[in-house]
Amino acid sequence: MSRWRISSLVGWVVLALHSHGLQASQVVTAEEVHTELSESRPPLEEIVAELPSVELHGELHPALAAEIFLKANAAYEEGAYAKAAAGYQRLVREGFDDGRIQFNLGNALLRNGELGRAIASYLRSRAASPRDEDVRANLDFARQSTKDAIAPPEPSEVLSTLFFWHFRLSHRELAIGLLAVNLIFWAVLGLGLVWPNRELIRWTSLLLLVLLFTLATSLLVHRFLDRPVAVVVPQELSAHTAPEEGSVVRFNLHAGTEVRVQDQRPGWMRVSLPDGQQGWIAEEWIELVYR
Repeated sequence: MSRWRISSLVGWVVLALHSHGLQASQVVTAEEVHTELSESRPPLEEIVAELPSVELHGELHPALAAEIFLKANAAYEEGAYAKAAAGYQRLVREGFDDGRIQFNLGNALLRNGELGRAIASYLRSRAASPRDEDVRANLDFARQSTKDAIAPPEPSEVLSTLFFWHFRLSHRELAIGLLAVNLIFWAVLGLGLVWPNRELIRWTSLLLLVLLFTLATSLLVHRFLDRPVAVVVPQELSAHTAPEEGSVVRFNLHAGTEVRVQDQRPGWMRVSLPDGQQGWIAEEWIELVYR
């Protein structure tokens, strides 16, 4: 997704928010939400068909994206949570996807009774805004509604503290930091050609090299070593001993449960639990989340 599209959407939304007096996000609290999980919900495809469909050069115009965003917020305030979710989901499909939209989408899905998809949206929002306390609070609240007593796949407190930049910075922030440190590194080397204090230049360059290595390593780990999280969507889902429906059921999972993906086959995912158990689950019944 190109950066200008995000910036354009944010610009249009800021102007529209000032003129309409709407809030860009809604915080879900335990006092406000009393959602019952239900299998009977309005099909989102029908609601999406009612949304504006004007496009410019094959892409959604930022002004229209802002309109959809505001209409989704208004639908949320009116209690039309399925319609609000459909609006946010359309923005995500069109490429207007950031932490704030995923946060609003998670709130709408949670109130609409879609616990698994709500948790997946909160996780995506947290990946984009890892230090946002509202996102963390709503994610914790949604997790309390899950049936399975399974700890979500989170890093230990020790790792989170020792490698705080890896877990507290988003991919975008890491990339920007890497670029900034790289530019400073070459500027310092250039300064060393005219500055007589070579010792200071040497130590500064060494420090910048360490920062470059640290940030680059974090990005590479996120890109190639991080395993995605699978969030269960239906009320109950069976994990099998093999990637086929007729195989023996090893254990059952329930809506909102988060497990780590270990392997993939066409239409199937092999997931693991914190206690070491593994099983194959059908791909169509889960939401994948990449940090």
